[in-house]
Amino acid sequence: MKRNKFEVPRTTQPWLVTFADLLMVILILFVLLYSYSDTDFESVTDSFQNHNRSSSPEKGGGDGAAGSNEEKSSDDEKESSEGENTVPEEYEDQLEEMIKREKHIKEILDYVKTYAVEHDLEDKMTVTPTEKGIEVVLPEIMLFPSGKADLIKEAELFLNDMAPLIAEISNIIEIEGHTDNRPISTERFPSNWDLSTARANVVIRYLTEKHKLDPDRFKAVGYGEYQPISSNDTDEGRSKNRRVVLIISNEDISK
Repeated sequence: MKRNKFEVPRTTQPWLVTFADLLMVILILFVLLYSYSDTDFESVTDSFQNHNRSSSPEKGGGDGAAGSNEEKSSDDEKESSEGENTVPEEYEDQLEEMIKREKHIKEILDYVKTYAVEHDLEDKMTVTPTEKGIEVVLPEIMLFPSGKADLIKEAELFLNDMAPLIAEISNIIEIEGHTDNRPISTERFPSNWDLSTARANVVIRYLTEKHKLDPDRFKAVGYGEYQPISSNDTDEGRSKNRRVVLIISNEDISK
């Protein structure tokens, strides 16, 4: 049975996950503290004590006293309920927006995973959490012909499906171009710097011009051959190094 190698590797900074969870807990704690800050706890305590007196057989009191205590208890509970604040609307909006953003990012990652499985690219197409954000590595073979920066038909279809998903979030998207170490010297691309940068630009231009995504959200950078992820001594290694990396940044343009 073929092992599914499309797994999210563990981050090199595992403490970031715990730190992010801690920040979320602190945020929720402060929201809850704020929501209960105006609660009349003395009224709640009096209501509880009055209820105990009315239900205690030693205290007696008859039907009239019981009815009076019940009315007072009901009034106290009503006042307590009215004094209790809900979560402030500004926090509700922030939490709702954060949940929506995480949902859309998950949809993007699910789509990438499905695409990799359907096109037998599980060994080359990976998703990695980093300090920058979520990195989606796209191999050259699914985007460009060798030594060129013209999107192939399959790449356009892939980006056509990705565009609506990216449009649903406001995160900054960074596109990185990478090559292997084999030299290139053409009229259009005098070096690997030029080729890698051109490829990143082509992906961004397709998303912004074809699908009208906000150009302010995108960054393009070309690293040439200088950030390999595998050895350039083998064909397999060079193939892995020829890639485009789509980074869903932690940075949100709406902030």
